[in-house]
Amino acid sequence: MNMVEMDKFRENLGDAKWLQRQDTQKILRLLNTDGAITRAVGGCVRDTLLGCATEDTEVDLATNLVPEEVMARLSKAEVTTHPTGIEHGTITAVLRDANGSHSTFEITTLRTDIVTHGRFAQVAFSQDWDGDAARRDLTINALYCDGDGTVYDPTGQGLEDIKNLRIRFIGHAAQRIEEDFLRVLRFFRFHFTLAAKDPPDAEALAASTAAATHLGGLSGERKLSEMLKILALPSAGEALQAMLDGQLLPAIFGCETEFRVDRLTAMGPQPTDRLLALMALFPDLETALIAAKSLRLSGKQLARIQAAFSPSEHLKAGDIRAALYFDGVACLQDKAALAMAEPQKAEDGFWAEVLRAIQGFEKPDFPLNGAMMMRAGMEPGPAMGVMAQGIEIWWVGENFPGAEAVEAELVSRLASAVEA
Repeated sequence: MNMVEMDKFRENLGDAKWLQRQDTQKILRLLNTDGAITRAVGGCVRDTLLGCATEDTEVDLATNLVPEEVMARLSKAEVTTHPTGIEHGTITAVLRDANGSHSTFEITTLRTDIVTHGRFAQVAFSQDWDGDAARRDLTINALYCDGDGTVYDPTGQGLEDIKNLRIRFIGHAAQRIEEDFLRVLRFFRFHFTLAAKDPPDAEALAASTAAATHLGGLSGERKLSEMLKILALPSAGEALQAMLDGQLLPAIFGCETEFRVDRLTAMGPQPTDRLLALMALFPDLETALIAAKSLRLSGKQLARIQAAFSPSEHLKAGDIRAALYFDGVACLQDKAALAMAEPQKAEDGFWAEVLRAIQGFEKPDFPLNGAMMMRAGMEPGPAMGVMAQGIEIWWVGENFPGAEAVEAELVSRLASAVEA
């Protein structure tokens, strides 16, 4: 099992740059009066213990103050607050400095779950730090930190699991997942971020597989957000293969098919283009469109997917120049990337030629315009569009000659039409 290097691991975070920031200390100072306790929680504490936090790390806070009191204390100090999730105990504080820069903090009251249903859970506010920790997902995410850097581990497992890079749920995995099925995706993301070389926790894996049929009920936006984070991992291929083995991908994408994890893996580690990595998983356009609907992709994302998977008549004809001009460089880059991840297509040399052509291509402006056509004697109307389309195809085939050649071709075509 991997471990955090012990000489880098410490249980006091007083030197953490995000904790030393003036804005962080100001928020804590304003809230920690009259017996109230406010602590940093979650990702900022976890990432600092792992050695990957920075000065700009987002800081989430937990407090035993009710939201109204949090807002009252901060507003009195002229700190802007927004009730972004006040029904769940969360407010957002915005601090601005003299230079106009600002920082934000999410501050959430200690709570216990009354009714659990993902982001729509009903909660009750409390003073119980152990109870607040117990309702979180993973042991490594249930760590708290005071303003002086003292770390608190209410579950008694978070610090040890971070030392050993072990990802597991708090309490019973099945119960934690049932509270919010998105936690299945979060489990895979954290495991393959921190412990990819080790097998996933057996209990968590079994509970995730058992919950697969429920993933389709998650909102597309939430599924997409987590999937894109997983696809950005250096171990994305391993993560997706594990999710496929657990029958999770059909539920996430809304269809049964032969998902192409092999093609994703062939693209190399840690893809920078996450949408392209997502496309690599789909064997065809039909699957991609079903998945796009399940994930609630934007119109722009959908258009890119359709272009990448739709056949190009120009490429079929072997006319790379026409494909670059009419289909677009971005479209051909996607097609080439998907093709080059297929051993047979990568070896035939055609797509390597496409990639070379892309590197030196700048789309020229078609010089034919309405004024030129009217000078040649054409009347405004649909015939102009038909003529322009035909001449544009000729122009591309002739390797983009200048305006004089285009005008001469126009005159010639008009003369031929009169003679006919």
